[in-house]
Amino acid sequence: RQVRVGRMERTGTRATRPTRGAQRGSSGIARGTMASSRPTLIARRERELTERLLNLSLVLAEDAEEEVPELPDEACELWTESDVREFYRTGGRHRPDEETPWRESEDFPGGTREENSCLRWSNPRDEVDASQAPGSEDYKRVAMELGIRYRPDGLFPPGDKILAELSRERGNVPFEKLLLDEEQRLVTAESSWAAGNAAAVGGRIDLRCFLCDDGSAEEEGATVGSKLKAAVRFGDGASIGNGMSAHGGAIETVLDEATAELCKITQGPMCFTTKFEVSLKRPVALHETYVVECEIVKLGIRGMRIFVEASITAEDGNVVAECKAQLANMAKIKRSRT
Repeated sequence: RQVRVGRMERTGTRATRPTRGAQRGSSGIARGTMASSRPTLIARRERELTERLLNLSLVLAEDAEEEVPELPDEACELWTESDVREFYRTGGRHRPDEETPWRESEDFPGGTREENSCLRWSNPRDEVDASQAPGSEDYKRVAMELGIRYRPDGLFPPGDKILAELSRERGNVPFEKLLLDEEQRLVTAESSWAAGNAAAVGGRIDLRCFLCDDGSAEEEGATVGSKLKAAVRFGDGASIGNGMSAHGGAIETVLDEATAELCKITQGPMCFTTKFEVSLKRPVALHETYVVECEIVKLGIRGMRIFVEASITAEDGNVVAECKAQLANMAKIKRSRT
């Protein structure tokens, strides 16, 4: 008589190990048996889960403090236990298919989505009354008061050399993007493609701007010669893909953002890019710090147009990208038409 104990075979009172061939054969049989029975096991598990959720729904319906609509027919087959509980807790308002409305379709590669469940700004915010917008002094004052808030998803390592140098450089004042809220107040950007912690989420872009308030700008309030410096790092989320260098669009985004912020803090918050020419000279590596430098080189009639030049430079001094940008000051344009 033989009795299997673990991986040993006991014959009488003497234990012997099975041969390698026997081990391979038995494991192969076990795998084959498991593979062939997997669909049956899954189907049985699904039936048991459906039955358990059905029983749970009956209990929750009886315990509900308010009248709850009848649970949808497919709920016990498709919903999770937490979905069923949430349905009764919310009086029947919770519908998981409405919160995650992804749909697979052969007609649309990648599927479709009826509504973005993460949508927060449901109304367009671009229509702002330029005549009521704060001026450049207000923008500058609030920006300097707030500085750069802590970024929990930031990409800069402790003791980053370039960021430390910009922070210590005399005349450099840290600030970040401000926007107008519904009441025309200047507030930091909670969600943004290019600014603040929102841009760093997912390892994309971490841009830290400094206004160079060193007195180099021309007199008479023209602000020609005004400068901005910034430190920037690109993470995996800004790459061409799979760890390759930074995507050209990410590089252009940084230049566009930096030139616009220089105009907004010196001209006013209603400055918008109208023309943008960029030259990408070298690959931009991920997880390395680069210096961004911007300067206002020219103003149009009554300051309605602002011309800015900018560059991104590697730590070794090589320029990796340059741009020329033209922005419109919508507040001044609107005033000129009244």
